[in-house]
Amino acid sequence: MLLRLLCGLCLLNSVTGQKLCSRPREVDFAVYKPLKIFYEFRDSVSYACSPGYEKVSGKDRALCLMAGNWEHATITCQRKQCPNPGVLPKGQVRYRELSYGSHIHFACNEGYNLHGANESRCTESGTWSPEVPACKPITCPPPPVPNFGRLVLYTPREGNTSQYLDNVTYGCLPKYAMFGNASAYCTANGTWSRTPDCRDVKCRRPTEIEHGFLTYSPPRLYDYQEAVTYGCKPTYVLDGPKNSFCDKNGEWTVKPSCRAPCHVTTKKATVLYNGRKTRVDKISDQLIQHGDIVTYFCKDDKGDCAHSRDSMCLDGHFTVPPCYKDPGLFSFFSTAPHKLPPCATANATLATPPL
Repeated sequence: MLLRLLCGLCLLNSVTGQKLCSRPREVDFAVYKPLKIFYEFRDSVSYACSPGYEKVSGKDRALCLMAGNWEHATITCQRKQCPNPGVLPKGQVRYRELSYGSHIHFACNEGYNLHGANESRCTESGTWSPEVPACKPITCPPPPVPNFGRLVLYTPREGNTSQYLDNVTYGCLPKYAMFGNASAYCTANGTWSRTPDCRDVKCRRPTEIEHGFLTYSPPRLYDYQEAVTYGCKPTYVLDGPKNSFCDKNGEWTVKPSCRAPCHVTTKKATVLYNGRKTRVDKISDQLIQHGDIVTYFCKDDKGDCAHSRDSMCLDGHFTVPPCYKDPGLFSFFSTAPHKLPPCATANATLATPPL
């Protein structure tokens, strides 16, 4: 067959005196028409870029010349480009190229679901198929409510649903104690995080405190957060909160203590007490309460001025400052410390002017 074609070509050339052209050269990513075995003088072919490619430059027509060779086309084709997919809100886009035949891959952040395909391909028309998807938040159904509990803060969205990381706050009915977190959130799994428990808690009647008493508190079981009140016997001072509460562990919160008064023995001393000068023997029963401060006047070494020193009653314990000296038999020959001017020293506490 090939031999017959060659013979036909030689015969045609000998008759016409013109040479025939064989097929023109191939161009990358392009096709030409018409497609024949032989082309005569002045026959032409037209090139077009293959599907998915587009012309960049050059001439797209080739011409068969009398000498049997081609005036070749110079067309150049390249792959079409698809538009940049941009940013996927709440997700990621991964790709290497954006040209025909390439792929892009999509993924969503935690708490979001992909609505659409997770992959798109750049088609021969220069568009992505399927279209770029969207990341939509995962939703949760209405939150569960624990036994003896209630919803304190809950704002559902359209359709009575909640979205990823939406919060809800719980509370317990009166007399019930909460165990666990007071809030829950919509998780990436479409379920709510752990909700708290509400339990019925009871406390036994608390014990008495030394030197004190409980106000009316009969022997019975007390409910969660129920309170009892403490008091102290005369001359004792309550140190701490007067109320104690039944806590969630079935125990009572911190109880107060009753602190003892102090007996001041320096009855001849003139002191500062409750903001005024007085003799100790003028204080009722020479007793001061826990936390009270008595300020003594002490002479300096030369005896020409006085400085003050504080002493505090601490649960029945009271110490007279070492610098204070009781007036002796001949004290009427010297000026009492509380009548002397204050010593101007950096460490002295200035006393009030002498009476």
